[in-house]
Amino acid sequence: MLGKITLDHPQLFIQAFENSAIGMALIAANDGELLKVNQALCSILGYEEQEMLKLKIFDITHPDDSENDLHIVHLLLNGKEHSYHSERRYIHKEGYEIWALMSVSLVRDEQQNPIFYISQIQDISNRRRTEEKLREGEDRYHRIVEESPDGVIILRDERCLFINQTGVEMLRFKGKSDIVGRPIYDFVHPDDHQRLKQRDMHNGSIGPIEKRFIRMDGKVIDVELKTIPTIYQDNPAVHVIMRDISERKQTQDLIINSEKLTIAGQLAAGIAHEVRNPLTAIKGFFQMMEKDLKGSKMYFDVISSEINRIETILNELLVLARPQQIKYERKNIEVIINHVITLLKTQSNLNSIELIKSIEPNLPLIKCNENQLKQVFINFLKNAIEAMEKGGRITIEIRKHHTDTIMIQIVDQGSGIPEHLLSKIGEPFFTTKEQGTGLGLMICKNIIEEHKGNLHIDSSSNGTRVEILLPLL
Repeated sequence: MLGKITLDHPQLFIQAFENSAIGMALIAANDGELLKVNQALCSILGYEEQEMLKLKIFDITHPDDSENDLHIVHLLLNGKEHSYHSERRYIHKEGYEIWALMSVSLVRDEQQNPIFYISQIQDISNRRRTEEKLREGEDRYHRIVEESPDGVIILRDERCLFINQTGVEMLRFKGKSDIVGRPIYDFVHPDDHQRLKQRDMHNGSIGPIEKRFIRMDGKVIDVELKTIPTIYQDNPAVHVIMRDISERKQTQDLIINSEKLTIAGQLAAGIAHEVRNPLTAIKGFFQMMEKDLKGSKMYFDVISSEINRIETILNELLVLARPQQIKYERKNIEVIINHVITLLKTQSNLNSIELIKSIEPNLPLIKCNENQLKQVFINFLKNAIEAMEKGGRITIEIRKHHTDTIMIQIVDQGSGIPEHLLSKIGEPFFTTKEQGTGLGLMICKNIIEEHKGNLHIDSSSNGTRVEILLPLL
């Protein structure tokens, strides 16, 4: 049969064929009969040479690859391909499948008639099993990442290559395509860009570190990050674990404020106790002196007024230390605010400030403690007056807000509160005034919350807007 092979050096070809470490076969072009096989191919498929020469190529080819083999034959016979390479499966003598890298060429005679195919078969089963294990490992990795309760982003050159569904939901995006391919800095708060750039995320593990991220809806959230070097798509990358800690931060702030409030209460109780005792004695002796000295009534009136003022302050301190049962009654908010404006009219005039009110008519009554609300309005109006050194206008607007809420707005034209200090407003002992105690606004905030209301403060260099929402029922 080999005498029909039209090669320039048939003897050299036969020697190379038989001694090749790669499995080789000569296959009849007309019916697929195995004309010659080498020992390497026999070892790969577990046959003796004489056993294999009784077979056809289709007897050892995996059935699922037979259709593709017919396509290859068609291409070679029609001259569309001179040789063909592919990975395919063969059947071992014991019945199990073997993956091989196969290449095949068609040999023709001088009249260009097909004689036989030369096929080389290299066993790659071990490599395929390794790749399969790697793919299974990658699949498990992706499943673990996708099901992680924490957000996960894979970065390379600070660009997002991958994000899990938790990360998409954390940042409030519609899908992964909105994030993949974009720089990580598109989602980090601008004030944190420089600090994040200073971290070499490709050099070892980093974290946990806290950064502020911006969600798609514009809300800023506190995020805890941990970075781990990894390999993604066969290249070095960074595995970033993200955890939204906004609620945890808020809880920590509440605990700190609660502790400050406790300290404030203890301090207030101590001050009130120490001052009230001597004040009681002073007030008693002063009343006795007032009966004997009739000629200085004006002075006695001033002193008496100031003593009463001190007692009022002590009572407020005691409210901090020992909250009392508050009586709520249905009151007219317009009457309350008018009373407060009357009290502060003189002070506003002295500071060249005009108080302008805009009150929606026929407002329903609200359930409140009148004295406490007066304390709140006096505090905010006094703050507004003190912030307007050059005079101006303070606008007080009261109107219904939805069907179950009333809104009180106090807008001034003062110097405003710096943005980085706004979040601290209402914390115990925090104040922007040189002589302030940091307790007044905190007490106002507590009063509003006890009335089931909300307080919101906006400020800029053009002034401050205080918005108080109180329920109608």
